[in-house]
Amino acid sequence: MALEYLLLWAMFGFAAGSLAKGKNRRQNIWFCIGLLLGPFAVLIIAILKPAQGPEQKYK
Repeated sequence: MALEYLLLWAMFGFAAGSLAKGKNRRQNIWFCIGLLLGPFAVLIIAILKPAQGPEQKYK
């Protein structure tokens, strides 16, 4: 039973990291945040706007 929770929490970490990469944010940091906060981290990164990169400035 504990293994299922561990795998589920790891999936939240991967989901947060994947969403962060798509929004031009640090994937590693959001993976760790996802491991700590679980579904709340996925919700937070889903709500955040994409970070500005060099190609997105002054359009």
